[in-house]
Amino acid sequence: MKERVSWLDYGKCICMLMVIYSHTVIYSTGRINDFLLLMLPTRLLVFFFISGYLTKVEGFDFKKTITSIGKKLLFPYFLFTLIIYLPKHLAHGTDISLQNMLYEILGGFASWFVAALAVSKITLAVCLKYTKNLLTIGAVCLGLAVVGFLITEYATFPVPWYAHYGLISLIYLYAGMLYKKYEAILSKKPLWQALLALLLYAVCVGYDYYVAKTSTFFYKMQAGDVTLLGVSAFLLLSFLGIWMTVSLVKLLPSNIKWMLYIGKNSLTYYYLNTGLLLVLIAGLRYVGFPYLGTNWFTIPLFLLVVGVLTVISNLILRFAPWMVGNFGNKK
Repeated sequence: MKERVSWLDYGKCICMLMVIYSHTVIYSTGRINDFLLLMLPTRLLVFFFISGYLTKVEGFDFKKTITSIGKKLLFPYFLFTLIIYLPKHLAHGTDISLQNMLYEILGGFASWFVAALAVSKITLAVCLKYTKNLLTIGAVCLGLAVVGFLITEYATFPVPWYAHYGLISLIYLYAGMLYKKYEAILSKKPLWQALLALLLYAVCVGYDYYVAKTSTFFYKMQAGDVTLLGVSAFLLLSFLGIWMTVSLVKLLPSNIKWMLYIGKNSLTYYYLNTGLLLVLIAGLRYVGFPYLGTNWFTIPLFLLVVGVLTVISNLILRFAPWMVGNFGNKK
């Protein structure tokens, strides 16, 4: 078995913890604080970058790649979204029906991140089936990303499987592929790179949000609001965030076990965190817990969610590894 690269798992771990913390704050307080705004452009895009980094160009096997996507990404998506459908909708107080469940899950609306990741990975696999030339692949990815932006701007209906976001995310997969090819050059002096990326990130966000008060970097791309300035600012900030994250995790020692574990099993944490969080919040609200909704309680609630998710992940790996696509494997 090929040895895992520790910094990749560290990157996934940090971003998954950011996701869980942001969900904890949003669902328990109903607010988005400044710290969450700082995390938004980075927290999940690193996964797309890492996915591109892990994509094999030489020796690429289309059938093996598609099979892996089906086993490791799509099968768990259908299984876990089905499991959490009822508790999630009960906690939200939203419509529960067979029709709604089929529309949400089969349409890819149950998880924008997993749906977009699947679309981007499959699209890149199709591209690699016909060409291994990085310049050609880059041109195709850029062209499809433009299509994704246009769909986002003009679509008047929910796009199945968040295909428009998947096409846009090809930019990040391609960036990961380029980084892998030129890693020896690009990874020199990671501390200085991390500091420079952090400085530029802070300058962009600080000036835009606190001085100019335009929030250009934090706008949400939606129909009728896809502007060249907004897209450019988002891409700039997201790449600065990825650059900063990659540089930072490369400074860490290679044996931080808890980070390696969360990174390796990050999708399990992602699938279950919202459902678990909503159930816990509903329970605390039912018993009249007095500190629910306060800012300070978000930290212990976040730690509780991570702890319970770790227990659940361990149980799945030990007794039902097939749930995460490990058919016939022990782990």
